[in-house]
Amino acid sequence: MNREVTVGLIGAGVMGADHARLLSGAVAGARVGGIYDVDEARARRVAQDSGARPLIDPLKLIADESIDAVLIASSDPTHEEYVLAAIAAGKPVLCEKPLAPTVAGCQRILDAETAYGRRLVTVGFMRRHDPGYLELKRALDDGDIGAPLVLHCVHRNPTNNPGQPSSNVITNSAVHELDVSRWLLGEEIVEATVHTPARQGRRAAPPTRSC
Repeated sequence: MNREVTVGLIGAGVMGADHARLLSGAVAGARVGGIYDVDEARARRVAQDSGARPLIDPLKLIADESIDAVLIASSDPTHEEYVLAAIAAGKPVLCEKPLAPTVAGCQRILDAETAYGRRLVTVGFMRRHDPGYLELKRALDDGDIGAPLVLHCVHRNPTNNPGQPSSNVITNSAVHELDVSRWLLGEEIVEATVHTPARQGRRAAPPTRSC
């Protein structure tokens, strides 16, 4: 029997507020039941706009019996804790990337989901659902352009938040290319090489790391 899915939203910033708007007005069969944000006033504003309850404890939101699924759009360092709590509660969870800021954190989430015995976690890689990417995927799968030899990805953000660590270039930007290249080509990445840019106009230094 089809029924309305009540979603608990953690994080009411730009991405979270957009999710709340879409869930409450554009996604059939879904509603926002509760919203938490570290900024309580912001949580109240977004909750009012989406007809949800503002909550002051993210873990209680996840455990709330009226919440069927969880959407995490909070700051990166909080993702692991909230995803693990959702798995422990047996609730499906959509986590904005990154799944966790570290490889170890991601592995703990994978281990917890495996131990639970059912897939619950999805990461917000939206490009797999973009019409342009879907058309490119179809053309590649059907051989319209022949066998792919080189995939050149370019990702430009117009601005960056001040004070962000350089690792964000990978965890919040290049991670999209890492995901979409595997999906488009149907292959796993087997090797990565990092080139350090040269200073003062010299040619690029040789690779400093290969794995």
